[in-house]
Amino acid sequence: MPPSTINILLDNDVFFSALHNGHKHYNRARGWLNKAKVAGWGIAIETYLSTVRLLMNEAVMGANKQTAAAAIAAVELELSGKHPGKIIFASAKPDAAILGRATGHKQVMDYWLVQLARQEGCKLATFDTGTLANWPAIAFAP
Repeated sequence: MPPSTINILLDNDVFFSALHNGHKHYNRARGWLNKAKVAGWGIAIETYLSTVRLLMNEAVMGANKQTAAAAIAAVELELSGKHPGKIIFASAKPDAAILGRATGHKQVMDYWLVQLARQEGCKLATFDTGTLANWPAIAFAP
């Protein structure tokens, strides 16, 4: 599959924190994303679904938890606009050479996103220090 028109793939921490004003990285993520959208950006379908799940989670959102419809609408609103985001789907199954580098279960999704960034020929925006350390040619901190 040829590279798409995106230059930046956002992981769930970056995308969710840009949407949730109660997140510790909200100001950093929101300000960065507002500027970065012009470069061409996207999220994996897994990030889309994870963000909906988190927006609906009372343990995460407290009294501001959203219904499924409201959470989907929030994600869709962020993906729309003057510089809309793309939803990225995998063109291949997980690559054992990439996932095999994971040293713990929490890295599996991060490394999957590394594979998707490679697939799309773009960079991965993440706050995850492990991903940043292990994939410096692909991952960057916004």
